[in-house]
Amino acid sequence: MHKMLHSMESEDPFEDDDQPRITWHNSRKPIEVDERQELGEDVYSLIFVAPIYGRTFLFALYVVFLKLMLFSLLALDLYRKSQGNFSDKDNLTRITQFFLIPVAVAMQEDLMAVYARLANVKYDQDILEISPYATPSKFALSFLLRFVDGLYSLILNFILLLITDEVLNLLLNFAALGFLQSIDDVAFSVVANGYLGDKMESRAELVRDISLPRRRGDSFTNALDSILFFSTCSVMFGIYVFVLVRDERDNSS
Repeated sequence: MHKMLHSMESEDPFEDDDQPRITWHNSRKPIEVDERQELGEDVYSLIFVAPIYGRTFLFALYVVFLKLMLFSLLALDLYRKSQGNFSDKDNLTRITQFFLIPVAVAMQEDLMAVYARLANVKYDQDILEISPYATPSKFALSFLLRFVDGLYSLILNFILLLITDEVLNLLLNFAALGFLQSIDDVAFSVVANGYLGDKMESRAELVRDISLPRRRGDSFTNALDSILFFSTCSVMFGIYVFVLVRDERDNSS
């Protein structure tokens, strides 16, 4: 009886030398990468899938130009108030401006979407089976308009950041610009909910049905979104340092 108990204690019924031991690290399933990416619910996607000269396409263009016009009016107002004067800011405001620069870049959803899609997705001819109007040229047009929107918004954010004199006003201005940046998303929601007619609503449904295939490239291509993001931040920081140096030089002279 003693020998039997001893043999049972020396053998582990759950241990098999012929099989690797399962641990927390090797028992996890590999992460599955989604092979396709959604098109995105905004007016730029409507421009991509809708026929030219149709109501949906023209409405989407109107929203884009409305957004750019509002940005332009804001730019004129900023120029009138600042007259190119970015100096005479206290140290607390300067420090806050410095830390808000990457936030200002990351807030540009349209610009970030362009960076991400350049690195991760590509056009697929099979999309034409869902929407025959979703041609490669329309795909490029939607990308171009989205890029112009995002870049213009970033420039205005940066100028507004430089001319603002108080920390609280900095945060309030960021919130106001966030409202302007969301106009295209609100317009898509209006279309998708059927407020502008069933035909336009069906175009919004097409946007939700279409997805883009994932780009399989080299390590540089896959990291292009990160490279573009940090390059944009670097340019903004460089301009900011230039403004500070010029400000110090003007004060010392």
